[in-house]
Amino acid sequence: MTRTDLTTTAVQARRDLAAAATLRDTHLTPEGLRARQRADVDRIRTTVRAAIPAIPEAPDRGLVLDTLRPQTADDHAALSREREKVHALVYAGQDPSQGFEREPGMRLQDVIARADRTRLAAILDDLEVMPHLLVHDDRDRLLAAYEGLVWERLTQVDPAALAIAEQESAAAEPAAWAAVLTDLADTGDLTPESLALLHNADLDAYRLLVDGDRVHIDVPGSQSAIPSMLAGVDSATA
Repeated sequence: MTRTDLTTTAVQARRDLAAAATLRDTHLTPEGLRARQRADVDRIRTTVRAAIPAIPEAPDRGLVLDTLRPQTADDHAALSREREKVHALVYAGQDPSQGFEREPGMRLQDVIARADRTRLAAILDDLEVMPHLLVHDDRDRLLAAYEGLVWERLTQVDPAALAIAEQESAAAEPAAWAAVLTDLADTGDLTPESLALLHNADLDAYRLLVDGDRVHIDVPGSQSAIPSMLAGVDSATA
């Protein structure tokens, strides 16, 4: 399915859910109304689940990152020299006897942004024990952030990394749509988590979906009525 098809499916599902949740029919008993809603929900869910795209197998960054590990004595020597240079750039002007609580020299992210493949390998190998990270209160988050910057720079200097990044990008959109449609089928809602995935994978698709979804907001009471209806339908069929 195209982006337009997927957007149309999601928006129409929300519209139909809103209509079912706010349905009032004086000719139906409460039991009859609930049966009608159950039939509508089953139909909507069937349509939405049928539209969920297959998720391509995620590429393995490890195939590239493993090639950064030193294999020979020359590799180890090259990485050792690069580590010394990185430390000199990052900790310039700081007295080791006073400890390394900050980056007084060139910011590590700036070093990464200009690094070649060998320097990136040295930084990645040394990250966990870099002095200012060892003592940082938010160490895990910073490590993950720096690793992301290293990978981003690697895609610019290593064709193999770029190929993996392109595969990741191609897989991100169907994975995001799968999350959006799965959440919609399960909860009747567009959750922040799945919307964030779509926002990151395809901003245009995200905007189309959010703009189209405004339609159901015009149905009075639908925001609260949809989850209430689904809870009733699901509890009756459990």
